[in-house]
Amino acid sequence: MSGGKFALLEVPDLNGGEPSYLRLGAAAPLGENPGDDLAERIQTFTDDDRKRDGSPNFVPVGERKAETAKLHTKGGWRDHTDGNRISTTAGDKVEVIGGNYRLLILGRGEHQAGWDVSGGHVTEVSETFGGGTTIEWVQNYGGTWKVVETTIKGEVHTLYHGDVYDYYYGKIKESQTGTDTFPTLNVTDDFIDDKNPPSPQAIPTENPTIVDRTWAKSISSYTGSEKLPVPSITDETWAEVMVTKTNATSMTDETTVKAESKSTMKADSITSSTKVVGTMEDTTEADIIKSKTKATKIISETRADTKDEMYGDADSYTKGDSKTVVDGIETTINLGMVNEVVLGAMVEATLGGEVTCTIGGTVDVTIGAKVDLSMTASIEVSAGPKHEISPAGVELHGSKTEIALASRNISAFTLFV
Repeated sequence: MSGGKFALLEVPDLNGGEPSYLRLGAAAPLGENPGDDLAERIQTFTDDDRKRDGSPNFVPVGERKAETAKLHTKGGWRDHTDGNRISTTAGDKVEVIGGNYRLLILGRGEHQAGWDVSGGHVTEVSETFGGGTTIEWVQNYGGTWKVVETTIKGEVHTLYHGDVYDYYYGKIKESQTGTDTFPTLNVTDDFIDDKNPPSPQAIPTENPTIVDRTWAKSISSYTGSEKLPVPSITDETWAEVMVTKTNATSMTDETTVKAESKSTMKADSITSSTKVVGTMEDTTEADIIKSKTKATKIISETRADTKDEMYGDADSYTKGDSKTVVDGIETTINLGMVNEVVLGAMVEATLGGEVTCTIGGTVDVTIGAKVDLSMTASIEVSAGPKHEISPAGVELHGSKTEIALASRNISAFTLFV
C-alpha cells in the first residue's frame, strides 16, 4: 500500500522539466506522480469479462475483477520517464509473467494500439482495422475455446508460392459476400472515422465487384461421394443479366437421378442454337414419355433427309384445320389394315398421275359428301372383290373392266346387281 516501505530513485528535472524516476516497494496513490495520466489508461484486462464458465481452472468473474482492481495499489515496480527508454540485449532475454500483461501504444497521439495477454489468450488492438478478436469458452464439441476474428476495414494482397492444403471440419462453414439490404451509408460516404471506435459507427456495406480467374493444369471438383452423398444441396441464382460461355475440345455431361426429376424454365423469349459438324445423337429411354406444348403458333422447319421409325400403336388427334403439302413424290406403304373414317365433307384433288394398288380387302366408309376429282388419267387396280354401297346405289362385282376416255353418270337412284 501507499503507506508501506519503498525505495525511490528520481531525477526530477532531467532536461528542462522532464522527470524520470524508479520506485520499488509500496505504491504511491495514482495521480500524484508524473506519468500517472498514462498509467490510468489501463484499468482492466480482456479476461476480466471473458465467458469461460466450465473451462479448465475456472475463476469466477468477480474474483478476476477484484484482482484487477488492485492493479495500481499493490505496488512492486513503478518507473516513468518523460524522455525515451531504449533497451538493448546482445544475448537472450527471458521474461516470465505470473499474471496478465497488457501493452498500450498511443503512437505519439491518441491512436491506440497494442495487445492484451490475459487468461492465457492474446487479443490484439489496432488502429489499422476496426474489429478485433473475441475468445470465449463454449460447450460445443464437449467444451472448447472459440475464437472469432472480425476485420471491419483493410486491404489484403496475398501472393503465395507453394502447395496449399485447406481442411475444414465442424458444424458450420458459412461464407457471405455483400448484402441484399440497403447500404448503411451512401456509397460516397465510404469511410470509417479513425478517431472514434468502430463499434458505434455505421459500417459501409457497398456490394463489391467480384472477378474470379483460374488457370490450372487440371481442375477437379467433388461434392459428396457415392459412399456418403450430401443429404440436400440448394443452388439459387438471381441476376439481371447472366452470360455463360464454355469452350472445350470434348465435353461429357452425365446426370443420374434415382427418384423424380423436375425442370422448369420461365422466360419472355427463348432462343436456342445448336451447331454440330459431325453427328448429333439424342437417345431417350423411358416407360412413358409425355410432352405438352402450349403456344399461339408453332413453326417447325427441317432441312434434311429424314427417317422416322415408330414401333407401337400411334394415336393422333388434331382439332382444327390440317394441311399437308408434299413437293415431290410421296410413298406410303401400310403393311396391314388401313381404317379411314371421315366425319364430314372430304375433298381430295390429285393434280397428276395417281396409282392406287390394293392387295386385299378394302373398306371405304364415308358419312357425308365425298368428291373425287382427277384432272388426268386415273388407274384403279383391285385384285380382289370390290363392293360399293351408297344410299342411292349398290354395286357388287367380282370382275369388272372399264376403259373410257370420258364418262358421265347422272342419276338420282341407280341399282347395279
